[in-house]
Amino acid sequence: MKYQEYEHYFSQKRLSRYVLACGDDKRKAIALYRYNLRLAQELLTIVSCFEVSLRNAIDGILMLKLGEEWLKNSVSSGGIFTLPVLHKTNKTITDALNKLREQGKP
Repeated sequence: MKYQEYEHYFSQKRLSRYVLACGDDKRKAIALYRYNLRLAQELLTIVSCFEVSLRNAIDGILMLKLGEEWLKNSVSSGGIFTLPVLHKTNKTITDALNKLREQGKP
């Protein structure tokens, strides 16, 4: 892909820092940008694995403290997500539970 195409898809503003870092050499700037994309891809994999591990750890702790049905119970009266400030979280969980029920899933 030519530099103009990169600029079209990714914006001049985004690519300008790479061009500047490469002393106005657009070929090098594209190479640097592509290297950055590969690096970001690797980091995203690490972050994704961490995020899943963290959620699983939180789920495990909450199951020990609040029982296996902690998420379902969290939106019931007196549940941990029934505070007004957590209305959006409560709605998200309630909507997901309702959708599962409609599909006949436990």
